[in-house]
Amino acid sequence: MNLLFLNEYANPHFVSGAERSMKALSDALSKKIKVYTLSPNLGSRSKDIKFPFPKKISPGKTLTPLWFNNPIFWFYAAYFIKKTIKNKKIDLIHVHGKYILPSAIIAGKITKTPVIITVRDFKFLCPLALCYTNQQKKCSLIYYIAKEIPQYLRKYTQASILKPLIALRLVLAKLGQNDLKWFLKQTNQVIAVSPQLAEIYKNSGIKKTISIYNLPPKENKRKFKSNKQPIILSIGKLSYGKGTDVILKTARILQKKLPQVKFVFAGSKNISLKQEFPSNCQYLGRLTHNQVLKLYPQADIFIILSRWPEPLSRAGLEALSFGLPIIASDRGGNQELVKDNGFLVDLDKFENIAKDIQKILNNLQNFSNQSRKLFQQRFNQSEILEKHRKLYKTFI
Repeated sequence: MNLLFLNEYANPHFVSGAERSMKALSDALSKKIKVYTLSPNLGSRSKDIKFPFPKKISPGKTLTPLWFNNPIFWFYAAYFIKKTIKNKKIDLIHVHGKYILPSAIIAGKITKTPVIITVRDFKFLCPLALCYTNQQKKCSLIYYIAKEIPQYLRKYTQASILKPLIALRLVLAKLGQNDLKWFLKQTNQVIAVSPQLAEIYKNSGIKKTISIYNLPPKENKRKFKSNKQPIILSIGKLSYGKGTDVILKTARILQKKLPQVKFVFAGSKNISLKQEFPSNCQYLGRLTHNQVLKLYPQADIFIILSRWPEPLSRAGLEALSFGLPIIASDRGGNQELVKDNGFLVDLDKFENIAKDIQKILNNLQNFSNQSRKLFQQRFNQSEILEKHRKLYKTFI
């Protein structure tokens, strides 16, 4: 069995958890299956297969989607995908990026090669995803124009005379997204990384959607320690959609009740976050992945209070792998991160969130043990790999 993984970005151009999850799955499968990864050559050397691309960037940087989401790129990339299918005798294409999917469909149709895709966000359904942040079951053009665009302009843009042009660009993005959704329907199978994400795709008309978790990181051994100054860790973008403002309000409550508790934030700060950091909060800025991995062993609790329905947080999986208890909003795939190892919380009840943090700190070792148990059982690597292998075999 020969597989071809596709993405706009690949090693060493990791721009999100999607690329790391793709590489983790490729590395694990390669022990029993031949897996090739193909992506545009963005300027850095790699063992993966690269095809020529005019724009070069440094690792960690991204390109505007217009470089990829256009018919010229679709057919250009399709040529190299077709060539790779022939040279490597590919049996199945597994797409891990959004904008390279049309190229995969074109090459797949020509070569009669099955195409499946893993979806890790909502970009096939809505360019902004504020509809899902507002707990709508599905996105509609009317809601997008009447509600989402005005909300985006209020929260995610500064006062500017260019707002009408931004609004027009967002309307065009919604129309262009319909093209991607059409290509999505041409795949043999859609894999969502959590049951909650799968349900949203099914509600949006993508009926051939199943759920298989992202392959988690390896379990990290961490000696339990009770800090004199407990650390509550938040990893990821600091924004309205990520509920960072709710964490800050909770921090202010605990500042009086448990002044020794410290909140630590790592990630890029978005314009939608207007609140100031209380004195019991430390903002480290945007860090490399290696720097982030060094934060988990120092923490006592991982907190993720997203307003939008998280597909399945890579940072949440990493926190579980270190045995960290979890405080999470009851939105989307966050529900998969919590069982007896923490609490799913209501974002409007700040006092209750603060109380749940106190409950964990009072019984930290037990909650930590439960996190390890959940990680080993629900996110079992062998089972996740076997689900992928069985799926591949059904189409080959």
